[in-house]
Amino acid sequence: MTSLHVLVAGGPKVLRKGVEALLTETDDVAEVVSVPDGASAAAEVRRRSAELVVLVCRGPDDATEEALCAIRAEGAASLVVLGDSDPAFLERAARYPADGFMMTEELSEDSLSRALEALSRGEMPFPPVLGRIALSALREPLLPVQPPALSPRERETLVLLAMGLSNKEIGLKLDITEHGAKRHVSRILSKLNCSNRTMAARTAHRMGLLADADR
Repeated sequence: MTSLHVLVAGGPKVLRKGVEALLTETDDVAEVVSVPDGASAAAEVRRRSAELVVLVCRGPDDATEEALCAIRAEGAASLVVLGDSDPAFLERAARYPADGFMMTEELSEDSLSRALEALSRGEMPFPPVLGRIALSALREPLLPVQPPALSPRERETLVLLAMGLSNKEIGLKLDITEHGAKRHVSRILSKLNCSNRTMAARTAHRMGLLADADR
């Protein structure tokens, strides 16, 4: 993986600096710069040619989603570090247009390195707690649209995706290659017209495609 230029933004300064220190020790990172918040990160992405923004989010914040959209518009990936395990907050956070998620309690040099590797493969780092929320927490009315036709294997993949499993883990569960799992995930995202795995899990739930898995 090419060495990354990373911005760390948001959260208390001590936590932000801690994430910055961990990233500095990661082999895949060439430069780490800390900025106060997501809006600052979005403004700095282009100037610093940053490929990734690690955004620390300690609780509900209306500005977070706007910042993530601005970061994506600048062409950078985003990894959101969630510092609050309150179910209501996590339910909201699962909707953020991020490329990956982590919890503060799982932060370490190794976990950050694994998250960066997953992002480089086009996968979404996704804590199991968010997978469970995406699968079962919202209980929203089903969308009044015709669900897309999924093959049996795609339905199996969708359930595992909604549980937060990576492509490699899906492949092991279904006894197929990681590349095969990635191909199934790509088709699912296309059929659901979703840009990421979190959105796909939520859309599938609302369409009733995960009804059997919910029971």
